[in-house]
Amino acid sequence: MYDKEEVYDEEIAPLMQQILEICKREELPMVVQFYLAEESPYDEESVTPLYCTSIIIPGDRNDEEGIQQLQDIDEVMKYGKNGPPYFMAATIRKE
Repeated sequence: MYDKEEVYDEEIAPLMQQILEICKREELPMVVQFYLAEESPYDEESVTPLYCTSIIIPGDRNDEEGIQQLQDIDEVMKYGKNGPPYFMAATIRKE
């Protein structure tokens, strides 16, 4: 079974910490996602993959066209290519 969480924790996470600090300091927008495992050990209710995702978008730059691209990528990484789920509630009453 595919599981690279330990590799991420030991080798990549320290580098990512440095990258995140630099991006925050320089206000460099970024988005990144790592696919760590086929099954997340942290989700007991269902079998879901384990990802590690980071996004940095400086607050005063949300309206820039290039920033929208990063926000779109972030949304796809969170919800998949179909976008966020939609919910509907209805009450059916018999008279």
